[in-house]
Amino acid sequence: MTGPNDKPSVASPTAEQKLDQIIKDFGNANKTANNNPGDDLAKVLDASPDLKKRILDSVDKGYLSKFQALPPNSGTGGSYDPSAKAINVPMDVLKGADTNPRDKAELIFVMGHEIQHSFNAAATKKITQDFVDGTTTLAKSKASPHDYTRLTEDFIQSSRKDEASAHIGGFNATVSQARKDNPDATLKDIYNTSPGRMKDFIDVTGVRPNLGYAMKPGLTADADMTMSFSKENVAAMGKYYFDKPGNVSRLGSNHNLDYTNFYGSWAVNVAGNNEKVFQDFYHKTDKKYATPEVQFDMKRMGLQQDLINQNVKFSDNKAFSYVDTSDGKKQPATFDPNAHPNPAPPAPPASPVTSHALAKDIKLDLPDGTSVPLNSSKAVPMPPAKDSADLLMGDDTPSSRLLRSVPESLKVAQAKPG
Repeated sequence: MTGPNDKPSVASPTAEQKLDQIIKDFGNANKTANNNPGDDLAKVLDASPDLKKRILDSVDKGYLSKFQALPPNSGTGGSYDPSAKAINVPMDVLKGADTNPRDKAELIFVMGHEIQHSFNAAATKKITQDFVDGTTTLAKSKASPHDYTRLTEDFIQSSRKDEASAHIGGFNATVSQARKDNPDATLKDIYNTSPGRMKDFIDVTGVRPNLGYAMKPGLTADADMTMSFSKENVAAMGKYYFDKPGNVSRLGSNHNLDYTNFYGSWAVNVAGNNEKVFQDFYHKTDKKYATPEVQFDMKRMGLQQDLINQNVKFSDNKAFSYVDTSDGKKQPATFDPNAHPNPAPPAPPASPVTSHALAKDIKLDLPDGTSVPLNSSKAVPMPPAKDSADLLMGDDTPSSRLLRSVPESLKVAQAKPG
């Protein structure tokens, strides 16, 4: 029984109720006189049961608490921001999703990709922090050499698994859409639902009209046509997605990086900034200090000197010397942010950059090192000064995951042998 002053307990909102409110808030924040994007988003989620289920699961676990708007024609398919617990939605694609099947399919794939990043976020943050801690410990040491190869390689490989599993999440969302429309959907039906995205998963062979459709080698679909996040599928997906060349992935501020050099540029930036801080400190406080040899095995990691130079941004904007140990040889080299002072600028966006979501995307393209002060009773080397606009995100880690948009020509492309 309850006393006269007792208040009845209020049940916590369900995941469905939370999602309804999140969608309502998104719609209210972005609605116009003629359109409520919240309604459009709800229809998109309802079109793919798998996507809706994973969105609800992410909301229930506290990984997703909002949707945010990307400006029209931002060039970004979408992104997940773990600091805001938000999926950033391309508004031009969302607006067209109600009437254009290709836009609808594109958004379903993107949402399926990004929501998987929400489930990976905790592990991604830990691995990134492990990298930051490891590079700080190495830079702090007075012993030589300082070989950053293993730390950087582990960081890149963990990012590879994250991106590959997220792409599988996009595939499963598309499969669910196709099977809702047609429970007997074949690989052909799934491919034709979103050709621009499905070509990462499905090979098309033969001559029209006798085309054959098969999962790419190494990828295995289950009886319901979805893919599990098995070790084998994730490894193969890394090959087909993460390993795409830079002229296809077009990552970074110059739109010329593949994923390996994208994450590698950030890693080099962290290591270089830490080395600069500790070397400067030790030279000022220890007359016997000898600068350690900094090593990177560029070939083993898949990093390209020229691409790193174009995208690295040390806090002091000065070059940093290291030794390339590729093929067991020692070749003196330099990471120099000024080696390409006038790179071809990327095409400007169609509209001004005013969205918080796009700002996150741009911050991800401006990697900035994280330097941890040395604990000392006598002195503490200070981290390099940096403008807050250069931060990757609140925790200085590259964990805001973005997905490039698919060109319109690929959205409507017919099946081609390949």
